Amino acid sequence: NLWLPDVFGYSAALPQIMRKAGCDTFVTQKISWSQFNRFPHTTFRWRGLDGSEVLTHFPPEDTYNSRLTPQTFAAAEKNFAERGFMDGYLSLFGIGDGGGGPTDEHIEFGLRQRNLEGAPRVSFGPAARYLDRLSRQRDELPVWSGELYLELHRGTLTTQARVKRGNRLLENRLRQVEWLWSALPLARYPQAALDRLWKKLLVNQFHDILPGSSIAKVYEEAERDYRDGLAECDRLIEKAGRALFKRKADSVTLVNALSCEWRRPVELPADWGDAGAVTDQGEAVPVQMENGRAVAAPTVPAHGAVTLHRRGRARKARREQGLVLENSLIRFEFSTDGVLERAFDKEAQREVLAAGQQGNVLSLYEDRPNNWDAWDIDFFYENQRLATARAVKAERLPGGPVRQGLRFRLSVGQSEIEQEIFLAAAGKLLEFRTRVQWRERHRMLRVAFPVAVRTDTFSADIQYGYATRPTHRNTSWEQAKFEVTAHRYADLSDRDYGVALLNDCKYGYKVHDNVLDLNLLRATTQPDPDADQGEHEFVYALLPHVGDLIRSSVMAEAACLNVPALRFEGLAASESAAPPCRIEGRGVSLEVVKKAEKEDALVLRLVETDGRGSVCRLFAEPGGTLTETDLMEWTDRRQRKIKGDGISLALAPFEIRTFKLRRAREE
Repeated sequence: NLWLPDVFGYSAALPQIMRKAGCDTFVTQKISWSQFNRFPHTTFRWRGLDGSEVLTHFPPEDTYNSRLTPQTFAAAEKNFAERGFMDGYLSLFGIGDGGGGPTDEHIEFGLRQRNLEGAPRVSFGPAARYLDRLSRQRDELPVWSGELYLELHRGTLTTQARVKRGNRLLENRLRQVEWLWSALPLARYPQAALDRLWKKLLVNQFHDILPGSSIAKVYEEAERDYRDGLAECDRLIEKAGRALFKRKADSVTLVNALSCEWRRPVELPADWGDAGAVTDQGEAVPVQMENGRAVAAPTVPAHGAVTLHRRGRARKARREQGLVLENSLIRFEFSTDGVLERAFDKEAQREVLAAGQQGNVLSLYEDRPNNWDAWDIDFFYENQRLATARAVKAERLPGGPVRQGLRFRLSVGQSEIEQEIFLAAAGKLLEFRTRVQWRERHRMLRVAFPVAVRTDTFSADIQYGYATRPTHRNTSWEQAKFEVTAHRYADLSDRDYGVALLNDCKYGYKVHDNVLDLNLLRATTQPDPDADQGEHEFVYALLPHVGDLIRSSVMAEAACLNVPALRFEGLAASESAAPPCRIEGRGVSLEVVKKAEKEDALVLRLVETDGRGSVCRLFAEPGGTLTETDLMEWTDRRQRKIKGDGISLALAPFEIRTFKLRRAREE
């Protein structure tokens, strides 16, 4: 069983993860804290976004600190929603918050109620004894489908922003390290180092660290852990690069561990500014200079690498006029305050913003929740906007064949904001690279884009899929979701057109009617009196697109924004540096490639991302074997021989599948 009494809501991806890790039952208590609506079930079947189900129990005392008194048991009996056909429930007794456990008094109360007339009978024992009984009544239990949303603690999606950024960066970097070392012989794999780094990352995902609800000392240590972890990852990446690639002057190799092409601007050595770049195949790659840095935008294939060589001539930057960013696909017009006044999609021949509305409006709100300062945001903040950002300086950056840019220096409240806004020569992604000197108390900074798309639902990125949520507030359940989580993107689409708001380290979104709104920073004072004070860096991006989410490039663009290509200066790719494996096919992502925990094999984790049946083809070194296993790598199933034309794999909507790959050279 999975035992998580005190976590602030649960993703719809979790039931499948639990089942494939060997957990059939789930216990939590926290959902009973919801602010507006009482959850209707105590014991039920929780169904995830892929259809997987787990038997779930909410102890009806509504606490993880039960005193085991007759009064609390009597109240719990009345609160037990399934009492008409179930004969018992769990009690989470003792001093739970802080790890204390039961006292002598708790035990004595329980013993005296083993058979006390007028009170529920108490029986001590392991939780599994009770949970194993639930399967007998599975067919009688109600079903709850989708996420378990906690109508409370919404501020934890934003508080302590540097820790959230460190967590996102380190998660992504560790996956890249695993991918890179998987291309080398497994005997060289740095398993001990990666085990240590992953465990440190997971410790800092504790429910009062990552959410931002701990004391100041915790964040001093967590930020140090992220710095040290990223530095160690970089050392491992550099070491793997020296083993995989050959030395070659005036060369830069880019490695893409994603399942989609990576085609974003990348910085090159500064002395490349007086030259250009070509690939091994002789294809010219434009290079432009920006404030003393050379920038190019090559295409790096999925699960692959490309080497650039310094050759030819760079394009001279040109100084455009006006606060306009435009290419053949789209045109963006700005005011001196950095506000997006107009966005016209040339491809679709339509306006992106709602009529008479402006985008990139940076607003400062009063942020004083009724309780739980670092934890909560209350809905009335929407009526307490204090100011919007105002211009200090606006200027156009030198442009060229790679991208165009604007720079805005802004002020809001006591804080300063600098934004560099870029539009690449090809594509519609409008990128806002943002630095903030944050000097507020009990204030919240948000950015909003009212778009010309109206639909009843939007799609929010979650681990291994996306959740569909309402954009309206018809019922109290929908009204309660005024702040929700999304990882890398939130997308608002109808059948023909959509707009997505992407980010590289934020989690708190509001999507109401046609407005995409992202929570950027908070300034709480309890339990950390100086939470989030100081300097912050983050990126968000606006992506208009033709078609709905599935027919667009939103998922690929969001992945590329979050996982930059690895860069190796002075090294060139060679034939011996082949990727450990690759896949072809829409709708499937190769999320994990790493060494197995207890044997000499690679573990591959594939995920269906579109929410429909998808087929891919997996390619690896011929002569090896592919064996399906579970998430724990414990139970092996069908084994297949790898041939030159790869192996076809069919995945159900949002399905996670895990395989062991044994290469012929290591069998």
